[in-house]
Amino acid sequence: MLMRAWLFALLITLPAGCAPSNERPPARVTLVAVGDVLLCRGVGKQIGKHGADWLFDDTRHVLKGGDVAFCNLECPLSKRGVAHKRRFLFRADPTLANSLHSNGLSVISLANNHTLDYGRDAMLDTIEALRDAGMVSVGAGRDGDEASRLRIVTKHGLRVGFLAFVDLASYGVVTLPDRPTVSCVDSQTLPGQIRAAKAKCDVLVVSFHWGVEYMRRPTERQRKLARICIDNGADLILGHHPHVLQPVETYKGKPIAYSMGGFIWDGRTLGSGRSAIYKFELGRSSARLSTTMPVAITACQPRLVR
Repeated sequence: MLMRAWLFALLITLPAGCAPSNERPPARVTLVAVGDVLLCRGVGKQIGKHGADWLFDDTRHVLKGGDVAFCNLECPLSKRGVAHKRRFLFRADPTLANSLHSNGLSVISLANNHTLDYGRDAMLDTIEALRDAGMVSVGAGRDGDEASRLRIVTKHGLRVGFLAFVDLASYGVVTLPDRPTVSCVDSQTLPGQIRAAKAKCDVLVVSFHWGVEYMRRPTERQRKLARICIDNGADLILGHHPHVLQPVETYKGKPIAYSMGGFIWDGRTLGSGRSAIYKFELGRSSARLSTTMPVAITACQPRLVR
């Protein structure tokens, strides 16, 4: 009796709002996002000298410190395929997928203009290599429906949904809806795709491979697509392809990272050696940019600017 009386007295003296509650605090997930990751050409030479893990020596702890870590993979991972006639053709060893995962990356966009550089079989090999290494790929699939399908990663009870689109041509391979392909954006069907995806997750991240290479400001097309997505339920937009940084803008309280630059990259064009790592705090129907960490790329290796 004395114990019950003591508990009752405690409850009636607690300030308003301090009474014990069974309600759980809102789920929060940290998303770490970077731009383009290339594993061949000049980067391949550095891998030959130092090993793939060396590329992540200065940033590994940041990638692994997030609940989810995202990048755009700028090359297929395969030993198969036929090179198409174009100036830049990328392909890397599929075993390198293991290094991406062991160094913290977990969600990989394949919706870009290089995924089909060596054809459909090489693209399918890439999806398989990433899956076998323990990662989720988004923006490519065995047909158009699978390529544009929502991928969901659940962390701390929060369902984080990912969609990815490419807004550029894939030279040499025709994107066909009934064949292995990447997910191409269609501004007419995009609003419905976004609404349908958001209905299946708590927070929706949409990735775009878009814009103009080495242009430091977003195009009107980029702005239009980003706003269509947010108007229809997207919570965060992650952009890549220009290989240089573009501004982060907030629209209706939702962040738009128009271009996150290169991350593991061998470009020598002015500005392509500067990049950043972005940390976002995700909640239900919310995303907030919490930290921007400047990065300098030296000999293809990203290093934090301290």
